[in-house]
Amino acid sequence: MTKAEAKKTARTGIPYDAGKIREDFPIFKAHVNHKPLIYLDNAATTQKPQAVLDAMTRFYTQECASIHRGVHYMSERATESYEAAREKVRRFIHACSVQEIVFVRGTTEGINLVAHAYGRAHVRRGDEILISAMEHHSNIVPWQILCKEKGARLRVAPMNSKGALLLEEYARLLGPKTRLVAITYISNALGTVNPLREIIRLAHERNVPVLVDGAQAIPHMPVDVQELDCDFLAFSGHKMYGPTGIGILYGKERLLEAMPPYQGGGDMIRSVTFEKTTYSKLPHKFEAGTPNVAGGIGLGAAVDYVESIGLAAISAYERELMAYATTALKTIEDLRFIGTAKDKASVLSFVLKGIHPHDIGTVLDEDGIAIRTGHHCAQPVMDFFGIPATARASLGLYNTREDIDALVRGLRKAREVVLDHYKKPRNLRKIEHATRQAEGFNPLCGDRLVIYIKARNGVIEDIAFAGSGCAISTASASMMTESLKGKTEAEAEALFESFHQLVTNPAASQSGPESLGTLAVFAGLRGYPVRVKCAILAWHTMLAALRGSRETVATE
Repeated sequence: MTKAEAKKTARTGIPYDAGKIREDFPIFKAHVNHKPLIYLDNAATTQKPQAVLDAMTRFYTQECASIHRGVHYMSERATESYEAAREKVRRFIHACSVQEIVFVRGTTEGINLVAHAYGRAHVRRGDEILISAMEHHSNIVPWQILCKEKGARLRVAPMNSKGALLLEEYARLLGPKTRLVAITYISNALGTVNPLREIIRLAHERNVPVLVDGAQAIPHMPVDVQELDCDFLAFSGHKMYGPTGIGILYGKERLLEAMPPYQGGGDMIRSVTFEKTTYSKLPHKFEAGTPNVAGGIGLGAAVDYVESIGLAAISAYERELMAYATTALKTIEDLRFIGTAKDKASVLSFVLKGIHPHDIGTVLDEDGIAIRTGHHCAQPVMDFFGIPATARASLGLYNTREDIDALVRGLRKAREVVLDHYKKPRNLRKIEHATRQAEGFNPLCGDRLVIYIKARNGVIEDIAFAGSGCAISTASASMMTESLKGKTEAEAEALFESFHQLVTNPAASQSGPESLGTLAVFAGLRGYPVRVKCAILAWHTMLAALRGSRETVATE
């Protein structure tokens, strides 16, 4: 297929028109802060076309019934629609049979299913599981749990400073003890497209099966499981314009057949007595309980929708948009990309010097621009690059150059607005002979502060803070320390309660109690729970210091 051919849609045969495609998505009629919605958080979840919403509404209004076990008309209709969606997915990823398509809640459950059902049967003490340094937590934690249980070892194939997998190191780590490779196709935090065919080939040369986290790949590029020859593939419906709470685990039939059930209950059994249970055939052996029927049907409609446009056309368009966005963002002063691998797709992660990503997200939100900020469930990636978080703009099939232009304007505004918060923080220092201190950590965005208190006879003579955080957490810590100097410990605790009420209680006065003074400016945060965590971090840490806590305080 030529580039020109790829840019034509399967649905119309005319050049790709993202603006026209947007009309299929009702949410783009919405406004955020009185501004048209500009949605650039597709790596987290995608918006839903009317066709998907209609399919789910049709189920609930015309054929809502429990599937598989009913003999009445509604049940049979619902069963047909649900199983038709399974066949659509089989065709979409080119699996050999529907027996290889297991409905799960999403990528995370699919990976956990393999960790439990395959991993427990095949991993022994001293064995190894190999992942990469760019994995999502969902492709790290299940293997850590399994390794701890079995006495096995989790090995990590490294990446370079561009965020590209070091293939030679990966090959070196493959060895006689490797029992499974679990790797992402496209990094959600970096956008790196891994050389999956070579990764799988090298593993299979050593008879090692490969699980692929396909969550970020499925919406952006054609995936053929037979061509890839992967052993397992997990992905989520909500990342490919389908509903939440539904996803797919593909597995080669011979592997799934040999695996024990992951959960027990209705629909995964053939017969049950108090002495013995026999299980259903594939794929139902792994689908215990009443399934998300509407979600499965919605996922089938999402497959239809994506295929009507054509994944080749979507991929070609998004790559051009990525190139445009990359060039445009390079014009922003002090912007640094995190993840610059040669082969990238859909994701632009970056930091702005002196501005915490959460502050970037807050300013952009004022203009109706939605991006993701934080560690993106990839904390080891952030640690590798020596940063607490990034701002991430991620593309979908409906995004346009106008969206990117708005993002660039918003980022320029963020530099002007947010940097002012950092100019004159008060009491940003360490107290050498502090009588009490405590450390606080916000795991959502990486803010980490130490509060130092010098108290005598129940009075706070001096209080200061050190560490790094976003503008909100820094400003809150600065104003808190100013407010507490000379206060008694009892007064400090009372002020904590007043501030906590101000930012968390919807019924609290918008201006805040008079005792808070200038701290009342934080009242506007109560509508943004993530930012509230930033604002209260210093306060919780101060309280822990007063009470003599020696543990790190984490805002939850």
